[in-house]
Amino acid sequence: MNLRIRLHTKEQLDNLSLSGKKLSKALISLKLINKLFGNHKQLAKNTLVYCLKNPQKKPVRIVDIGCGGGDSIYTIFSKLTNNGVQSDFLGIDGNPQSINHANSLYAKEGQIQFEIGDILDPSFPIPNCDIIVSSHFIYHFEDEELIKFIKRIQEKGIKHIIFSELKRSKTAYFLFKYSSIFLPISKLAKQDGLIAIQRAFTINELENILTKSGVKKYTIRNKIWFRTLTKIDL
Repeated sequence: MNLRIRLHTKEQLDNLSLSGKKLSKALISLKLINKLFGNHKQLAKNTLVYCLKNPQKKPVRIVDIGCGGGDSIYTIFSKLTNNGVQSDFLGIDGNPQSINHANSLYAKEGQIQFEIGDILDPSFPIPNCDIIVSSHFIYHFEDEELIKFIKRIQEKGIKHIIFSELKRSKTAYFLFKYSSIFLPISKLAKQDGLIAIQRAFTINELENILTKSGVKKYTIRNKIWFRTLTKIDL
C-alpha cells in the first residue's frame, strides 16, 4: 500500500447494476457514516452560506452529482428551508436502485427530484442549475476527467460548486480500518471505505486540478475526520 499516489481500483459501489439487500445495507451504512462524521451537515452549512450571500428572487436550483440514497440533498434542503431559502433539488446517480431508494425516502418533498445518470460518462449532460454539490464522489474521476468535467461546468455558466471529499492519508486509512470494526455498518461499506480513502485526492492534487481547469477563485479547507471542503466560484 502506497498512499503517496492515488489508487485506481474500483469499489463495489461503482458497479451500477449492484442491487438488492447488499446495496440497501450499504446505503444505510453510508447514511450513518455521513451523519456521525458531519459530512452532510458541513455541506448544508456551506450551501446555506452561499445562498444567504447571493440572495435570489427565484428558488435556487441545486444539483447533487453522485447523490446515492439522497441523504445529502435532504439535509441541505432542510437547512435551507429552516432558514427561509427557497430551493429545489435534483439528485443524480448512475445506479437505478439507489435512485429508487432516494425516491422512496425523499421525493415526497415537492422540491426534490431524482434521476438516473452516469456522471462519469463524457457525454453526460450537465443540468442547468445555480449550484453543483457533491459528497464523496469527485474522487471517482481520473485527474484529466475531472479537469474536463470542471471546464464543462464553467462552459455551462453554473455559478458555484461545493465538493465535500475524503482526504487521502495513512492515518485516515488505519483509523477507519480499525474503528469500522465497531461501527454498525455493512461489510461492503467497510471494504469500499478503505478503497475510497486510497482513491481520494490530497489538497495539493486538488489545487493542481483546479489550476489546470482554469479556475481562478476557490478555497479548499481541511475539515475534521480527514476530509476537505472545496468551494469554487465561477
